Amino acid sequence: MRNNKGLTLVELIAVLVVLVIVGLIVVPRIFDQITEYREQMYQDQVSIIEDAARSWASDHTELLPNLVGNVYNVTVEQLQQGYLDADFKSTKTKQPFPPTSYVEIRCIVSTDVNYDYSYTYIP
Repeated sequence: MRNNKGLTLVELIAVLVVLVIVGLIVVPRIFDQITEYREQMYQDQVSIIEDAARSWASDHTELLPNLVGNVYNVTVEQLQQGYLDADFKSTKTKQPFPPTSYVEIRCIVSTDVNYDYSYTYIP
């Protein structure tokens, strides 16, 4: 009588082939998901910077442009003085956002009593 408790070489190779095929399908998708997640986190960070600029603008209305098309730039360094954490790091570079990067505050509506602005982060 034979004792058949182990795998044959053919069975072992077949299992390895199946595992490699599954790995070739799954691993790239996982890396794509991680890349998409990091990009979304970066966009969320940009929104946080733009929101910090909105808060800064509400405290410094005298510096804002009052003619349509005019701009005022507030740097990340300025925002880090009470509106943004000083150690705020980019998910893309894992480094702090450059202090010279800025948010462009552009006047888009100007009336006698009301102004409206757009906020755009410029790296």
